[in-house]
Amino acid sequence: MPRETVGDSLICGRCFGRLRGLIAGAPDMLAHLRSITDPLKGTDYAAKASSAGGSGRTHAPPPVPVELLDAPDYIVTVLWSTREVMEGREPQGRMQVPVRAGAVVLHDFAADAVADILAGLSALSERPEVVQLADAVMGRPASKDEWTLRTIFERWSLREDPWWAAQPCPVPACGLRAVKVTPPELPGDETRYECAKCGWQAPSDDDGFWAEAFSRREGVAA
Repeated sequence: MPRETVGDSLICGRCFGRLRGLIAGAPDMLAHLRSITDPLKGTDYAAKASSAGGSGRTHAPPPVPVELLDAPDYIVTVLWSTREVMEGREPQGRMQVPVRAGAVVLHDFAADAVADILAGLSALSERPEVVQLADAVMGRPASKDEWTLRTIFERWSLREDPWWAAQPCPVPACGLRAVKVTPPELPGDETRYECAKCGWQAPSDDDGFWAEAFSRREGVAA
């Protein structure tokens, strides 16, 4: 549904929030994908190896599914090309994740790029290039062999499980501690707040009011 833009931005506020959320989640996703590719790269195994006599692998590693190689390459390419555009350069080609790069190294690289991108995202949203970025981040690719950040997060979800808030329902006639907090499916989408007793649902949380109101946890929700 068409929505009004804010100021000189070329995208609406909801798309801007989703764009920012998916980009902000890129470092964690990149590290997660690398840890899937090689779990040893996601942990501090040096101490474990030394305590075990320094023994290494005795067998060849299993083959890595091609999507676990393509998706990280896509993420770093989006981050690198976006920073190039923001700095006035025209990116050419694509980047590849070094085979030996561990999860921590990839997370730090991505976090550095993301910090620059988020700092300049408002200004970029006023330029025509933001449309291409939005397509690369939130779009639906024409082929199942292509990616966007959105489809990567859908394929390998990092969504937190729902949980019960310790604070009571805001409806005076209810007032029970029965508010279920459901984190968003994708970064940048809204968290849902709903009372399992009276059915109350929180409206849009643009200013973070409900996130603050239900910040304490009672336990994991089914």
